[in-house]
Amino acid sequence: MDRHPHNLLRPFPSVLDNNNHSPPVVTTTNHPIPKTHLLLTLSQYNVLRATLTNLSLLSLLPSLPPSCRAALSLVALLPTPSCPPPTFAPTPLQLSVPHDYWIDALPVPEMRDNLIRLQGEYDADELCADLCGGLYDGFDEVELRGILVWGEPWRGDGWEVTEGFARKWGVLLRGCGGLMEATNRYRAARGEGRLVVVEV
Repeated sequence: MDRHPHNLLRPFPSVLDNNNHSPPVVTTTNHPIPKTHLLLTLSQYNVLRATLTNLSLLSLLPSLPPSCRAALSLVALLPTPSCPPPTFAPTPLQLSVPHDYWIDALPVPEMRDNLIRLQGEYDADELCADLCGGLYDGFDEVELRGILVWGEPWRGDGWEVTEGFARKWGVLLRGCGGLMEATNRYRAARGEGRLVVVEV
């Protein structure tokens, strides 16, 4: 799942001086993040936090490869319900086909099934990088190509697909009516047109 060492996360802002009660000081190491990328960076960070929170909710954090565990030091996980919500109920396909553990952390059952059906036909590292919209690539992409999380990470109606993600990974969105409905609700609130994924 992780093809890049996590020292590439160093450009992400880190909070310093939180031992005293003064306001935190936010700084960057190595490369400052341009102000135009701050919202993009926050969006990417939210997806990472949502995914790690869902892995925690499902007791899957121990499955993280050692090279991915560094991300846990950057992310404050959200408080989770005492037991996994129905969105994480395994589908028959999940129960019958071996698959990567991270697929289970997505709160959209149809997308989980699509990922399982298409195993071996996509590059999981590339997909994971795109889910976070380029967070690990040093913020060099202006176009969002990931997923945005606006609500509780375990609720699929709090996730939004970006145009760039839909263009590249539309095959994974087949049958994901609830996710696309949520996506278009968020887009409409911003005055943007509907995003339609044509199923072939």
